[in-house]
Amino acid sequence: MNIGDRIKELRKELKINQKELGNLLNVTQQVISHYECTGSIDASKLSTISKRYNIDIRYFYEERPLSDFKTAVLRPNSTQGPDIPAGWHELLDDVSSLEQDKIRFIETVVRALLKEFSS
Repeated sequence: MNIGDRIKELRKELKINQKELGNLLNVTQQVISHYECTGSIDASKLSTISKRYNIDIRYFYEERPLSDFKTAVLRPNSTQGPDIPAGWHELLDDVSSLEQDKIRFIETVVRALLKEFSS
């Protein structure tokens, strides 16, 4: 199995189409098709995919099942804190750079969503 096959396999597992993956990588659906057919893709694009979908980049290079490469959570530096889902550190960095009124608005929305999904 080559890198292109692995990209396609991952895309199918995630239930996303070529256009959606293309949007992530800022390329067209046709370019994703080319990656899947040829396996010719920059390592930086593989890195973007692996970070976004919490998959160890070695997945693209090694012949093991996808389940071996999923990185579900990142442990915080402190042993006191909760597990933080992988990829959220970037989200938290983005939020922390906003103005306080926008952060409060986001907090209000997140709390409302949590209440909705907890019911």
